[in-house]
Amino acid sequence: MKQKVAKSFSTSCWYGKEAGFLIGELQLTVAVIALVTALLYGDFYQIVQGWHKMFIDMQLRDAGRYMCSILEKDLCYEGRLITLSEDYRGNSKLICQTGHAGKVYTYTWENKGLYKTTKTTNTSGKNPLFIPDCQVVEWQVARAGEHLVRLKFVLQKQGRRQSVEQMLYCFNGSVVYE
Repeated sequence: MKQKVAKSFSTSCWYGKEAGFLIGELQLTVAVIALVTALLYGDFYQIVQGWHKMFIDMQLRDAGRYMCSILEKDLCYEGRLITLSEDYRGNSKLICQTGHAGKVYTYTWENKGLYKTTKTTNTSGKNPLFIPDCQVVEWQVARAGEHLVRLKFVLQKQGRRQSVEQMLYCFNGSVVYE
């Protein structure tokens, strides 16, 4: 007789004899799973969003370093005369005359991008100096000394911004205003 009591107690405790007990337990389990999923998704989404912002910031820094390295090579090492002026829109323009067969580099900021125009005695070409998905939203050039050029530009991608500022020392030339 003791065995029958124990067996009937375990049966009623886990499975219940009332109608709808199994459905209630199932609903409670689904509600707990939904709650845990919502909590984990919120944390997971924050982590993924943080990694995405960090990845965009790294891309902007890389784009800024790339642009500065090209400008440094052209101005610091190849430039004989660096002329600072403004274009017809009032934006800063940088003209670099080199000692290589009359080659002239002109840097202009237009259409949210920095462009390098290369002119030689026979040919001319215009190339973007920026990475296409990173926009150049500001561009400033100033003379900081006889051989110093101060560059400042701001890159933007998907709402994130990175400001780049660099002083360039022109070893082989001088800096003048037009």
